[in-house]
Amino acid sequence: MYLAPACLFAAFASLFYVPGFLDTPLALLTPRHLVSQGLFGVFALIALAALARSIELDPVWPWRPEFRRALDRLRRRAP
Repeated sequence: MYLAPACLFAAFASLFYVPGFLDTPLALLTPRHLVSQGLFGVFALIALAALARSIELDPVWPWRPEFRRALDRLRRRAP
């Protein structure tokens, strides 16, 4: 449930990435670069938060008991 938004926000973040942002002096940055990098930071943080929530709650991860139960059902074994 949270894995799809994590991928979506990571894709949005990749649209706003500014190469060499940390190597450029602050006085030489244009407002466009600052806004783009700010949006990149916001979308990247949202993507990381959604990924963390996905790891915590979604049953698609192998270490979750729901995943093991579903896999056992697929293999036609009793849980």
